[in-house]
Amino acid sequence: MSLILVVDSDASFCRRVRAAAEGADSVRVEEVRTLADASVLMGLREPQVLLIGPSVSADEALDFSEGMSTERPSVAIVMVAAEVTTDVLRRAMRLGVHDVIPADKPWSEIVDALLGVLAGTADQRREEKPTAEETGVAGRVVTVFSTKGGVGKSVIACNVAAALARMGSNVVLVDLDLQFGDAGIMLDLKPERTIFDAVQNYDRLDAEMLRGYLVPHSSGLRVLLAPVHPEDADAITVGRIGTILRMLRDIADIVVVDTAATFDEVVLAAIDASDAIYAVATMDVASIKNTRVSLQKLKQLGYDEGRTRLVMNRADSKVWLDAGEVEHSIDAELVAKVPSDRLVPRSVNRGVPVVIDSPRSAVARSLVDLAKKISMSEGEVTHSVA
Repeated sequence: MSLILVVDSDASFCRRVRAAAEGADSVRVEEVRTLADASVLMGLREPQVLLIGPSVSADEALDFSEGMSTERPSVAIVMVAAEVTTDVLRRAMRLGVHDVIPADKPWSEIVDALLGVLAGTADQRREEKPTAEETGVAGRVVTVFSTKGGVGKSVIACNVAAALARMGSNVVLVDLDLQFGDAGIMLDLKPERTIFDAVQNYDRLDAEMLRGYLVPHSSGLRVLLAPVHPEDADAITVGRIGTILRMLRDIADIVVVDTAATFDEVVLAAIDASDAIYAVATMDVASIKNTRVSLQKLKQLGYDEGRTRLVMNRADSKVWLDAGEVEHSIDAELVAKVPSDRLVPRSVNRGVPVVIDSPRSAVARSLVDLAKKISMSEGEVTHSVA
């Protein structure tokens, strides 16, 4: 039996939630009028979801959420807010709030979001499994790759990594665009610790020390950020990258590597350490040509082409090209078709991945589907995103 605890001074809001949610299987709703009452009741119950209604101010809700994220990290918090600003969204994501829904949204969307979060908590409870650290089994490394800039490679890497983390995997994202990495910007993370700092202590670096250089994200993801200064990239040699990726296998279930848009020794070091390579292309001739040539070059260098998957970004672009023809031209298995959406640049500007910022959008769903495929064993990755 799943429990939703609703906090709102408006009894009619609580009744609407109860009527909608208790129509689902094995769901019970309890309601209180104040956050103080909620705190008391949460000491007696174990709710899966805490729904804070619009009568509670956003500042009060966020202050309460900050305490809950420490005291009861397993409780998924959903806010229905009278006013949703960029500052509210950013603070909510930093605190690990699962969703912030504008109160003026249609009621059906509010209910769908609430039930979606509830289903996610149920899935996580069912799928809980020991991490790589606990089992001693090495995690997997997957590299997101493109030699052409502007195809959305970093957006896909950040969103897939965040989605995997929210699905319950122990995930580390590595920004290996050593001169101009954008993962920190896309995830709104301060580069207080980077891969450059880790390399500075390379002689005594081990997995335990490496953990200290990972920057946490509200999704549960941990990130090894690119250097702040482009010139620092020179200190990060190929051999050291290989060692760091091997250490990260002992720390995480899945290591997602975002590479620079080039074909150099750093990129090859990441590919060499990878269990799977996700090549990103867009629906234009230049991108298709670059992807085909790059994968042919990898084959010539002796890399196992069976590890390579194709991701088509902006796959719904009306450019007189068919995704099936592109797959045949590039000669790689198409596992995902990610649609265009103006929500993506908006989410980048906010520093909140679109899988978190707009989880019900088509683009977010396609990226979550890709994350699910990556979380499978490689042999199960056999069909494309619809």
